Amino acid sequence: MRKSVFCLAAAALLAVLFCGVAFAEAPFHIGVATLTVSQAEDTYRGAERLIKEYGDVAKGGMIRHVTMPDNFMSEMETTITQIVGLADDPKVKVIVVDDAIPGTTEAFRRVKEKRPDVLCFAGEPQEDPAVITSTADFAIGVDNIMRGYLIINTAKKLGAKTFVHISFPRHMSYELLSRRRAIMEQACKDLGLKFAFETAPDPVSDVGVAGAQQFILEKVPAWVKKYGKNTAFFCTNDAQTEPLLKQVAKTGSPFC
Repeated sequence: MRKSVFCLAAAALLAVLFCGVAFAEAPFHIGVATLTVSQAEDTYRGAERLIKEYGDVAKGGMIRHVTMPDNFMSEMETTITQIVGLADDPKVKVIVVDDAIPGTTEAFRRVKEKRPDVLCFAGEPQEDPAVITSTADFAIGVDNIMRGYLIINTAKKLGAKTFVHISFPRHMSYELLSRRRAIMEQACKDLGLKFAFETAPDPVSDVGVAGAQQFILEKVPAWVKKYGKNTAFFCTNDAQTEPLLKQVAKTGSPFC
């Protein structure tokens, strides 16, 4: 189970535990907000699984699912509206957002203004910890600080001589992701690997997901030629992970 799906499932389970009621009764609803298939298919499928297990509100179940815009950085108000709109259902007692993209903090603030009784849970927050925790009742994500070391350690065990970190300015502006990159760079020095950073297009920019994925498909062979076959690759974006996996499978390079 991928990390954001785990966060989504964990947050939904906590929602039920917090309210202390059996699923079958469906005396309250859980609002779930995810990205679409094109931006984060695994999280979207996780929401579908929740609906399959606990039922859609429209059919008497307990899950009310909405999606957030693909170009969420330029459509932040739409993101906020979608999340806040979940609280219009008087039976919604919990709102789970995963991935908790920028705008989630403000959405939770507005939810609390009109429905202070609603619990707000954030999975894989993309806003800085001090920001999202100012409004979220619970925020959960992977341990990016420890991963900064563990990923490099794994790369070395796989025989990598070079580690290539692929990202873009938006992700590097996030506190935990930029800190993880710094730890990775230091870990490479400590463990004897060469650290390299390559910039890729942001999937929420004008090129979109398709353009960002195509860039990875085209660039990986050139990067392997540049850094050598014993190069481990890592990228910070889920949409770009798929084409990266396809290319390293062809070249035989490690993926971390």
